[in-house]
Amino acid sequence: MPEHRHGSIKNVKITGFCAAKSLVGLTCHILENATSLERLTLDAIYDYGSRLGADRSCLHNKYGECHPLIGNRMIAHAHKGLWAIEGYVVEKAPSTVKLDIKKLCSRCHRII
Repeated sequence: MPEHRHGSIKNVKITGFCAAKSLVGLTCHILENATSLERLTLDAIYDYGSRLGADRSCLHNKYGECHPLIGNRMIAHAHKGLWAIEGYVVEKAPSTVKLDIKKLCSRCHRII
């Protein structure tokens, strides 16, 4: 509803952000209408670890090797979500909003 302003929203965190048109539209709506928004955090991966504050869905062993804890399909969806963030959301963010985009692990969250 374009006539409604959401003046009380200060922080928004979306985990499991995907490239769905409806989610991109909702995020842009929040950016345009939440007049008190200070921070928007977007995370393309949803896992129980991110909810509990653990590290980014990968496991590091004592040899420094990194292994994903999520499947290739979820990794591919996360890459599409990041593409949508860069293509549609970033340009809508006002300079007064701290936009925090959680990146994927460069070692094990590659598309194979």
